[in-house]
Amino acid sequence: MKIKKIVGLFFIISWFSIKAQVGIGNTSPNAQLDISSSNQATPANTDGILIPKINAFPATNPTASQQGMLVYLTTTVTFAAVSRSPGFYYWDNGTTNWIGFQNTSSTDWNILGNTGTIAGTNFFGTIDNKDITFKRFNIRAGYIGDPFYDASYNFNNGNTSFGANSMKNPTVNIGTQTGVRNTAFGTNVMPAISTGKLNTGIGEFALFSLSSGIGNTSLGSASLFSNSTANSNVAVGRNTLTSSNSDNNTGIGFASLKNTTSGASNTTLGYNTGYLNSTGSYNVFIGSQDGYNEGGSNKLYIEKSTAANGTDSSVDNALIYGDFGSSPRIVRANGQLQVGNPTVSGYVFPTIRGNSGQMLQTDGAGGTSWADSASNFSIVRTNLSANQGLGTGGWQKLNFNTVVFDTKSEFNTSTNRFVATNAGYYEINAGFHTDSQNNNQYYSIAIYKNGSEYQETTGNHTNLGPVYRTINAIIYLAATDYVEIYAQNYQSGVNIDSYSGKTFFEVRQIK
Repeated sequence: MKIKKIVGLFFIISWFSIKAQVGIGNTSPNAQLDISSSNQATPANTDGILIPKINAFPATNPTASQQGMLVYLTTTVTFAAVSRSPGFYYWDNGTTNWIGFQNTSSTDWNILGNTGTIAGTNFFGTIDNKDITFKRFNIRAGYIGDPFYDASYNFNNGNTSFGANSMKNPTVNIGTQTGVRNTAFGTNVMPAISTGKLNTGIGEFALFSLSSGIGNTSLGSASLFSNSTANSNVAVGRNTLTSSNSDNNTGIGFASLKNTTSGASNTTLGYNTGYLNSTGSYNVFIGSQDGYNEGGSNKLYIEKSTAANGTDSSVDNALIYGDFGSSPRIVRANGQLQVGNPTVSGYVFPTIRGNSGQMLQTDGAGGTSWADSASNFSIVRTNLSANQGLGTGGWQKLNFNTVVFDTKSEFNTSTNRFVATNAGYYEINAGFHTDSQNNNQYYSIAIYKNGSEYQETTGNHTNLGPVYRTINAIIYLAATDYVEIYAQNYQSGVNIDSYSGKTFFEVRQIK
């Protein structure tokens, strides 16, 4: 009996050796090993192959001789500090690792989406200290770099990007700390960066040309587009600092400093601010289209320009204009300047320059105005150039037409009147003498303000000789108010003596 079994086994081994292909459940194997089910259409629950089952990976790793060896892990275990779920694994001797090739929604990320995930447990990423790269069309579209740093804040990498064609290939050098600590979000953000560091770009084409610049912050489509090597710029807004490749500019607002190329250290805030500035530096522009046409340096504008293309932006339209570069430096208010609230306890400055020698005075109610100082008050004396005959109809103006002195040129000899330039209080002094009269008629002298009598001196003449009358008064005059001297006479043949010591008209401002 033993001999028969030995002979049978010999024939089976010989047959395998001759055929080189084995068929189980079939007579025509199509591979080295071809196993058929009991019924392909309605298989039994035993139709299949059982791979060796293990509850844990071998304590001693397989060798190259076992490359590709297949097992089925029945429990969750840890291998090489990585948790391994139940499933099929094969030995990869090149990486000395058990590689799982199971694919279920509970253990792998599926391109059609996953179900049953648990926040805080399931995640997409690594559990070893390796950077992560995402690509689109085989071009980098996302990157998460090593965040670790030392006590001096020297980073191992520190770069982060998300967006197609953004921060494609920075030249990272840990020793020199170049090419590190950059952040890019958006399409085509910092695609050309090499050794630049500490840059932040958000928005399509932000910092598009950047290569070696340091410490730039760009927020907005195409902001700092042309900046390749410049440092420490801040651009917020679409097309802000688009053309610039110079240092220390800050532009906030749509198209702010859009055409600046080599100008540096400018600060702007507002729509189209400093729009045409190309080479100007150290400017401060605040407001819509503020400093739109300014091409110089060291200028200050606080302005609201409303015309298309900023055509009304100018040094005279700006609410506040200044020049940091002039000597002395200047600041100008093109409007009414108020200190505090004039309706409460503050005051307001006048908007006109006043006249030479005037001083600023307050009305005690928040208003201020220019007023003459005592050294600049009106002082006038006039006489007649010739004797003046009087009519008999009563009041008539004396024709003073010869100016002795007039400190502010306020006496009009063609109308024989004093016209006040400034409001204030004035003292009027006048007098006349007639030729010799022998009657007791009624004679008077009067001060007329704006064509109406203000004050008079009157009386009857007695005795033989000239008639003389004088008058003195204090009067308030607003600017452009006028004063004239009148005489009252009803006697024929009366003449005013033109002698300067007898007939005169004087005005003196006292406040």
